[in-house]
Amino acid sequence: MLSGEVRATYNQGLCMGEDKDAVQDDVRTHVLGVLDSLRGELPVYQTVDALVANAVQWKVRVSGKAAPDIQDPHGTLRGSAAWNSRTTLAMEREQEWLDRCTPEQIRQYLPALLRSASLKDYSRAENTTSESLTRVVVTALLAYERDSRRTGPAELYDPTCGYGTLALSVIEAMDHRRPLTLAGQDVNSSALLYARANAFLSDVHATLSGKNVLQEDAFPNRAFDYAVANIPYGLSWKDSLNHCRAEHESPTGRFPGGLPAHDDASLLFTQILVSKLRTPAEGGGRAVILMPPKPLFDNSGSSIRRWLLHEDLLEAVISLPEGLSATTNIRLYVLVLSNLKPKTRRGKIQFIDLRGFYEDIRNDRAERRTISSTGLEELSRSLGRLKGNAISRTVEARDLEYRRVYVIHRGIVAASGAESAEVPVLNAIIPAALDINTWRDQRYGSASPEVQEAPRPELTLIDVDRIFHTALPPRVLRDIQSLGWPAFRLAELVCLVSYVRSARAPERVSSLSAIAGSMSLVLPVEPHLDAIAGDPEQVAPKNRMLIMRIDEDLADAAYLAGWLNSPLGRQLRSAAVSRGSLAYASPRAVNIRDAWGIADEILVALPPLAVQRELARAETVLDAASRRISDARKELWNNPKKRSDIYREASRLVRSGDVVEWANSLPFPIASALWALESKGENVHARHKQIFLFWEAVIEFHATVLISALAQDKSRMAEEFSQSAQEFAALGLSPERATLGVWKIFLQRLAKVYRQHLIGADTDEQARVRAVFADPPQDFLENLLSTEIVQIFDKVISLRNSWSGHVGAASEDTLNEQLDVLMGHLHALRNAIGDGWLDYPLVRAGSARFKRGVFHHDVEIAMGPNTPFRHEQVQVTTPMEESGLYLLSRDGGRALPMAPLVQFRPAGFNTSSACYFYNRVHPNGVRLVSYHSTFKSELLEESRSIKDLIDAMTLSKISKL
Repeated sequence: MLSGEVRATYNQGLCMGEDKDAVQDDVRTHVLGVLDSLRGELPVYQTVDALVANAVQWKVRVSGKAAPDIQDPHGTLRGSAAWNSRTTLAMEREQEWLDRCTPEQIRQYLPALLRSASLKDYSRAENTTSESLTRVVVTALLAYERDSRRTGPAELYDPTCGYGTLALSVIEAMDHRRPLTLAGQDVNSSALLYARANAFLSDVHATLSGKNVLQEDAFPNRAFDYAVANIPYGLSWKDSLNHCRAEHESPTGRFPGGLPAHDDASLLFTQILVSKLRTPAEGGGRAVILMPPKPLFDNSGSSIRRWLLHEDLLEAVISLPEGLSATTNIRLYVLVLSNLKPKTRRGKIQFIDLRGFYEDIRNDRAERRTISSTGLEELSRSLGRLKGNAISRTVEARDLEYRRVYVIHRGIVAASGAESAEVPVLNAIIPAALDINTWRDQRYGSASPEVQEAPRPELTLIDVDRIFHTALPPRVLRDIQSLGWPAFRLAELVCLVSYVRSARAPERVSSLSAIAGSMSLVLPVEPHLDAIAGDPEQVAPKNRMLIMRIDEDLADAAYLAGWLNSPLGRQLRSAAVSRGSLAYASPRAVNIRDAWGIADEILVALPPLAVQRELARAETVLDAASRRISDARKELWNNPKKRSDIYREASRLVRSGDVVEWANSLPFPIASALWALESKGENVHARHKQIFLFWEAVIEFHATVLISALAQDKSRMAEEFSQSAQEFAALGLSPERATLGVWKIFLQRLAKVYRQHLIGADTDEQARVRAVFADPPQDFLENLLSTEIVQIFDKVISLRNSWSGHVGAASEDTLNEQLDVLMGHLHALRNAIGDGWLDYPLVRAGSARFKRGVFHHDVEIAMGPNTPFRHEQVQVTTPMEESGLYLLSRDGGRALPMAPLVQFRPAGFNTSSACYFYNRVHPNGVRLVSYHSTFKSELLEESRSIKDLIDAMTLSKISKL
């Protein structure tokens, strides 16, 4: 159990965020109503000017303070012909509304007004920072206390302050720690007028200048405790070239790290922020800047990035979802800078990936997405500690230093006619501290290529993808490699290669003929298409492909085709495509260098050649058997007299074997039902009944997992429950009576939605799916959402509906036939899901301690059919409710709370567990049923959590979740 102090602090933080959201929503709703009521009276920009001036007048009236020079920013409105009695009345009513406002509402008034105006007048958006970006910056800046040596008021600097919304939000958040004053610059004089009004309404002392910060420091003799900047993205600084060059050459200039490309001033603003921080001797300073992607990767900025690292100024890099800004849809990054890092952070940079933590936004804002509250919580927790998890990695500064190398494989390109050439030289980027030969030996097998250093090899990259691209290989590959089979890159195995364009390309025929007449591996670029072994002229598909003649001393082409067509092989092919510059949806853009790069990325496990050929022969037999089964299905209906022969032949392919071993790798709710099936022995009637109970348990458990993930995704939950409710109504179903048809709808809808996002081209959507499932292993998540599993469930449900009305009168032969079919589907499920649950186990939470930023939880590992469960202590980033069920990401340190549709109860007279599944809503509670042998086969209980979830599914009370 969490200590009272820890839980109170945790809950208080959540409530404060929710209260602020409610205030912002109320103020935004009011402001939009005012703007709509004045539509047609004045142009939008004049309406905003009038409301700003009106709010300033109100502040003067209630405070007695002198107003800044902002009474009428764009002319004398009251003297214009557009001003009328209706406008005057609206201003008076607005002052009356302001009289009733709380201080927090007053602080939110101008930001809400200016953000709302950007919906009507897009030019207004560029000077205000969206709420999501503001919250991210505030969280990043204030995630933990700096060890400042100063007392008294702190000072904040913003070199591109715009309307002041970002800087003033920081000051508001800091108010309970230390008072803050603001100094800001912006070349937009109109924006400065609004910033002054904003500061005046917020009771913040602000000094604001209109000087161009790239050309002149408006505060040359001042240093600051904090600095923030939401810079103009991709700003050209050619007009300031001479000023910047002079400062770079000056020993006391603001640009000691260097000058970037002329088309992007981002790294100039970064150096300006650093230059304005107090020196370490004065207590140091901390800064946060929002930045587009290019300055983190481009060649021209490498020296500046290197300077940031060598001076130990970069503290953290945060990758955000796309669409959080009102002015751009590109991905933004947050750089956290400090010239006095805590001792534990010196020489280190923390990378945090928040790409999956967002929600789709309502239509009353200019941006299309908003950062989720979970994302902000994860950001705050991650910055509070350096230990890595699924979204956080900490690296040494030297790990961001790289070198460029050339990779030269020994293969030959077969071209039309007698021409031939060496395969394309591949460019690679490797850690600077790693010896070239060491890197080559680590990446490649015994047939390793030549690796040479490229000209100007030094490169400093701040690359979130590269840092996070260290995931464990798929479990299946790890299991195969445990057999002692070495892994090779596909490109290592090739001695002759040809790149063949699609069927419409005029050179296709000559390209095929150049490598025809011998056994080759044909690899289409698209991962969903089959690889083929054979003569290219006879077997090549119409798509773009690589045709490779394989070194016969190393590998068998038929084996390689089978490997590349296996579920693991397709997964590795997909990963190889996504790692390059390719877009899966646009294979037409692929050239030979891209395709050869794919071959260099694909991993292949190579057993001895004799084993390869045995596996290839088995694959050939399976293909023939698959064709025979397809033919037998046609023959069954074309010639029913052969039904007995066909049945006997097909039944030999259905394994009934021992499933106990698999049960040990399954979550207890499934494993216990499977164990109960085995306990029935040879009793065909009991086995027949139990196997359907097993399938009901499996189907509802899988549906519960998907619904549990959806519950973490509030913006998607309402839409999906609404769509499901329409399907229920059309079919006469309801979650209040949980039939297999209900779970089928949830499984089909949610698996399809999450699968499409997971394998699609939008990396934010991919990250979002991983986040709502609490970051299970990628290969397991893909299997869990696969069409194969959904189709297995669909077939079983159809059989259940078909056979349920005839079970009592069926003969034992009929029951055995049905058991054979259902066992066949069971083994198909086993093959599809494998042992993946072991990497994403079900746990029951116990007590916890909060230490060093993580929760140390005692848990019971609810895996396998046997109780009592094994006890462990795990570390997670968020607290788990005691006795609650969770799916735990072993590698990610996160846990998915299971929806209450599956619950544990004591079994009989001991403390062991029984598992119950939600069945239906009764007037006196909810009915829970067990699918394994236990003291009570069903329970009737009052369960508020289940009723709230069912209400949400039926759209009656969705707001409760």
